[in-house]
Amino acid sequence: MYIVIFIILVVIISCSLLFLGYIVWRARFGRPAGNYIPILTYHKVDKKFELGGTWTTPEQFQKHMDYLKAKGITPVTLSRAVELMKSGEGRNKKHICLTFDDAYEGLYNYAWPILQKHGFLATIFVVTDYVGRENDWDVNWGGRKFRHLGWKQIIEMSEAGIEFGSHTRTHQDLRRLDDEELREELAGAKNILEKYLGQKIGTLSYPFGRYDQRVMEAAGEYGYEAACSLSPQMKNNQINFMALRRSAIYITDMMWNYRNKIFQEGRFFWLQDLWCRMVNFCAGGTIVVQNIIKLFRSSPKKFE
Repeated sequence: MYIVIFIILVVIISCSLLFLGYIVWRARFGRPAGNYIPILTYHKVDKKFELGGTWTTPEQFQKHMDYLKAKGITPVTLSRAVELMKSGEGRNKKHICLTFDDAYEGLYNYAWPILQKHGFLATIFVVTDYVGRENDWDVNWGGRKFRHLGWKQIIEMSEAGIEFGSHTRTHQDLRRLDDEELREELAGAKNILEKYLGQKIGTLSYPFGRYDQRVMEAAGEYGYEAACSLSPQMKNNQINFMALRRSAIYITDMMWNYRNKIFQEGRFFWLQDLWCRMVNFCAGGTIVVQNIIKLFRSSPKKFE
């Protein structure tokens, strides 16, 4: 009897929380604009296990791309997605934008062959000071590190049509930087990419999805034409090309989750959007650890 009562209470509480979450989401964010093209965000595509949730196995990625192909949805670069949204062509719901943050080496080994097989394009955001190096900037839970793409791989993929954008130089919370540091992270990364790739770089992914008005204005000043975040501050029916909303893909995602991140006019999109924003909020833990490490490194030694 007590077990039945407990189960009923759990169901009632769960349903109440879901309803409350929907009301908050509807009031704060709401439905996407009609001409918005869904932008998906991957991080690692790798066989190597990690404790964090921002990775995808090659098998999962293969299923995702097969699904897009079967549905007749064409992946485009972020620059092309911006063009389509500005022209109103995003309303036909036949395009999607695939983005990859951090530019890990696993993309070359596992994701790119699948993209090539289907003839798909994508945009990869590079942390330029860590090209060819391990991700020491990150909090590597369990001590597992991942290597970033090298310049040779980046150039090869770029020549094959993959778009590369900036994820800044060292992946810091841009809001916490002074004006000179902000210039180094934004303009510095852009200049490095343009030097190696020999082409204009116009796209940016804000580290941790964090930005403010000063950061947006600086990005525009330094020549970026589009920038994206995982938790933009405006409502979903507003499109700001310097703060485009993306939906992150996680290891825990089932195909049901994936479908609702693609078809954002569906009834359960709100659940995916709210969940992505909550997970991205938790990414602030990495920022805290980064600040603590920076504090210790900058503190003068008391004893020699």
